[in-house]
Amino acid sequence: MDLAAEIRKHRPFFADQRILFLEPDKLASIEPFIAETTWEDNGSINVFMVAGTTHLDYRDMTWLEFLDKGEKMDINLKLFRSNPDYYLGLDHKLPTMSYIQIDGGPLYVDADGNHRTCIAKAYFFLKGLSMLHGVTITHHRLDHKAMELHQRLLNRFRSVRAFRTKVKREDSGGWMREVFETSFEITDRKGHVSVFSKSRSEELLNRGILAFFRRLKFF
Repeated sequence: MDLAAEIRKHRPFFADQRILFLEPDKLASIEPFIAETTWEDNGSINVFMVAGTTHLDYRDMTWLEFLDKGEKMDINLKLFRSNPDYYLGLDHKLPTMSYIQIDGGPLYVDADGNHRTCIAKAYFFLKGLSMLHGVTITHHRLDHKAMELHQRLLNRFRSVRAFRTKVKREDSGGWMREVFETSFEITDRKGHVSVFSKSRSEELLNRGILAFFRRLKFF
């Protein structure tokens, strides 16, 4: 089967969508605010929810362009034609295919599987399938309240560093869940450094607001 020719012929919705790039700087910026991470070694995804990659080389290509011109696409298409069942099986895939997801949003190819994801999208569209099994998935859930607090603290203090501490871990074969709490290291105008939890940080901000209004003699 000539997948690229078939996709050009049928023009599915994703053919001309550009592959999004999940920048390392973005991942680094949200790391202190990750409240929960779940990892599955043998999960299932809707392959049409894959919107992008963490690999710089494929950013801004369309999925069809990638299918046509991907650096290692010829090799991967040859392997696909010799073993299409690799994509259809339920067992953990070897070689692996891995994905990352933030707050239930779109999926991004993480460490491995860019070319095979593109092939799977094309192949599954033509077969009327959607679920790709046996893949590795990392789900991150963000603490948006902590992110908002961080911004409010930055507006008030000389220096604020957010960091997280692991408070819980659960794991079993092929599965892991970790829970974190975000705290803030605050440097005031006098250079004093203190560490505050989320609740203490909120109290600190509220006390500052109350003191401001008292100085204005509003109450």
